[in-house]
Amino acid sequence: MNLSTLIVGMAVLLVVLLAVRSLRNDKKNGRCGGNCGGCSGCH
Repeated sequence: MNLSTLIVGMAVLLVVLLAVRSLRNDKKNGRCGGNCGGCSGCH
């Protein structure tokens, strides 16, 4: 594996981890996370 592949892989992993953390925080704070048909707290 070369260095550029490793860097791109780490960047993709970072983006996925940040997205999961954001969704988890939204759920903890009572936000629906984009599925507004299933909750009453959106918008």
